Order: sequence, then structure tokens, then C-alpha cells
Amino acid sequence: MVISAALVILLSAFNGIESMINSLYTAYDQDITISSREGKTFPQSQINWKQLKQLPGVYRMSQGLEEMVILRHEKSWINATLVGVEPDFLKMIEILKQDHLLLGQARIETQSYYNYGIIGAGLANKLALGSVQEEPENTIIYAPKSNMKLKFGKNPFHQSAFLIGGIFNYNKETNDQIILTNLKFTQDLLNKEASISHIYIQTEPSSENEQVKTEIKELLGESFVVKTNAEKNELIYKTSKSEKLIVIAILFFIFLLASFNLVASITMLFIEKKDNLIVLQTLGLNERKVFSIFFFEGILISSLGLLLGIFLGTLVCWLQINLHLLTLPGSNLPFPMVISYQEISMIAIALFATSTFFSFLTAKYLIRNLK
Repeated sequence: MVISAALVILLSAFNGIESMINSLYTAYDQDITISSREGKTFPQSQINWKQLKQLPGVYRMSQGLEEMVILRHEKSWINATLVGVEPDFLKMIEILKQDHLLLGQARIETQSYYNYGIIGAGLANKLALGSVQEEPENTIIYAPKSNMKLKFGKNPFHQSAFLIGGIFNYNKETNDQIILTNLKFTQDLLNKEASISHIYIQTEPSSENEQVKTEIKELLGESFVVKTNAEKNELIYKTSKSEKLIVIAILFFIFLLASFNLVASITMLFIEKKDNLIVLQTLGLNERKVFSIFFFEGILISSLGLLLGIFLGTLVCWLQINLHLLTLPGSNLPFPMVISYQEISMIAIALFATSTFFSFLTAKYLIRNLK
């Protein structure tokens, strides 16, 4: 009972954590990202945009240009990644939903010679930005000049004034690294007109990312690297799944050890009833019926424990989901739980099969010793 309840609770907890991690990274990282196989950037004219947009499963897309820059605000200097994107990118990351925009406005346009952008909460803290809610904060961006030999007296950076109009919150990596602004401003700043480094694609909800990826690779050829969100964050997903499998394996091993309690219960019952069984055998009770008695007794004991454990485990998960009894350490967020009835069914089948196996072996062994 305890093992089956623990399995249900732990699996639901791991599913919840996996779902939370997935939502954190898929909120910003797009379903599919395209980059050049050689070099950091490639000409926009190299892509057949009409055919790409018409591919089955492609919902939205945005061109992007990324570069490492230095950001200065008053006396603070920090490294960051400048990402120039098209307006549709803000819709793709759903910045106005789920409290992603913490302060200010989601502005990335150039207006009246002022260039607007938004930055991650981690960068905002390092820059000590305080008044974004009331008005944009003025900063300076320094971007390295490409293919330039360092010479005394020569400035190795492009630089431009930049207004931070909003602060966003996604995952820690994005919050500590990303500045979002418009593509044209980034191209002008880096002196890379008509060049981009990435294409970000949001797929249709009903589409399979792997299938869309295959279609894109066939269209673009070998000159481009096409990655799904799962491939970009492969280490995170693999680590989560590996930990989940390890915990399941450990608990299943414990269940195997606990199965000896079932063996002991059947054996004790057999010892108590042995004299009566010998008498019944002399009256015509055959070994097959004696075997059935102890075999089904073992199944009954294990089934009751299994069903009660699954019920209690599911109840604990339901209470956590609805009443938020536990919170994540260091925060007020409820500990995530996701109940997977498919996995619970698989647990029930595996544990029932194991219990049946031990009941069969025990009953078979005891009948041989009934003399």
C-alpha cells in the first residue's frame, strides 16, 4: 500500500516539475529555431520566405539577429545578448499573458529617433532600474565591430542610445541574458543590413514539431541547422526524465523487497492451516484446489493494498493540486503536481503482475511441502 501510494505521489510530483520546466522554457524558446550551419549570420535573401510561411504546421515566424553586447546604465556595466526581432515575436512569446511582463510596456519599436526595447528581470536588477513603470530608462548599448583590427585610438564598438520600456520574466537563463528590440535597429547597430542570425517559428498547436522540422529541412537544405525546442533544451529534459526513471527503479526495487511480506503472510497462513489441509486431503481435497486457495489469497491481499495505496496517493495529489498544501522552497508558488492516469494504470499493472508472480511461486512451493 505504502509503495504504490509513494509511486503515485512521486510520479505526479515529477510530472508537475517536468510540466513547470517545460512551460518556463517553451514560453520563450520557440517550437523551431533555424540558424546557419556556417557563420553567425546569413543574408535574408537566401530564404524563400513565401514557401517557408506556406509549409504545413507553420503558424507564426520571426526573423532574428542576435549578438553579445555591453549595456551601460549610469554607473552599471553588464554583458547581455541583444536580440532583434519582428513584432510577431512578441505574440509568439505571449508577453502580455501569464504575467510575463513585470513592469512597463512591451515596446520594441523605433519611434521619433528613439529605440525602444525590453529586458529580462535579472538584467534589470543588475542595472538597478527603478522607474521603468513610470517612464523608459535611458541606457547605452555597445556592440563589437566585426572584422576590425584593434588600433590605438580606434573605437572597437558600435554604440547607440537605447530606451528600456519594459521588464519581462521567463526563465532564469532568459531573464539574466536577453534584451529584446526591433530587428531594423539591431541590423543598423551591428552594420549588418539585410542579414539575420536566426528564424524563430511557432507551429500550429495540432502539429508535430518533428514533422514540421523535416519539412523545413527539405525546403532549406543542408546549409541550415533546424532544431526543435526539445533539442535546444535536451539536457534539461533528459535530466528530468532520468531522475524520474531512477526514482521509479528504486521504489520498484523496494516493492520487490516488500513482496517478501506477502510471501510471509501466505506462509504463515499455510502453517496455521496445514493440519486442517492434511485432514481435508484425506477426505478428497486435491492439490490443485489447495493451490488455488493460497494463490488467490495472495492476490486478494496484494490487490487490496495496491488499490488502497493508489487511492491514497491520488487523493494526496488531488489535495495538493486544489488546496496547495505545499509550496516550492523559497517561494509562495504551490508545489506542482500533474496526475497521469495512464502512468497510474501502468504502475497498477506492473505491481499487480509482480504480486501475482510472488503469490504463484509461494503457493506452488508450499503445496509441494504439504505432506
